[in-house]
Amino acid sequence: STVTLLTNPGTAKLFMVLTNIWKTVGYNSIIFFAAVTGIDSQLYDAAAVDGAGRWQKILHITIPGILPTFITLLIISVGAILNNGFEQYYVFVNPMIQKNIEVLDYYVYRIGMLNNDIPASTAVSMIKTFISVVLVFSVNKLSKKTLGQSIL
Repeated sequence: STVTLLTNPGTAKLFMVLTNIWKTVGYNSIIFFAAVTGIDSQLYDAAAVDGAGRWQKILHITIPGILPTFITLLIISVGAILNNGFEQYYVFVNPMIQKNIEVLDYYVYRIGMLNNDIPASTAVSMIKTFISVVLVFSVNKLSKKTLGQSIL
């Protein structure tokens, strides 16, 4: 028997996770590449003169140089952790896999638009937003406390 990708609950969930990873890797790699190129090359030259190897340069120059970018992206990502990309799930959902890949955004759509329960969908959305805001402030405070850097 033939198993298709988007009708098997196990493969559909894996497909959705891999698609989300694929969508974010390109953007984040561009951001981190820009952060690395923003580090002064004279720091690397000075470290080489002092006898630093590749790993020492990474540990003492590159990582501290991209840390502010990492913290900013982390805070943004934590704020969006409850957003799974509604459009992707809306396009690929079908009755065979709906229960296995339903995410919060699709649930809000389903109860609000398909079941015509606007107050319930609004309440779920407001709770989701409140949790996201609490997460953003918590990670920002943790970052400020541990690393001395924050964006808020």
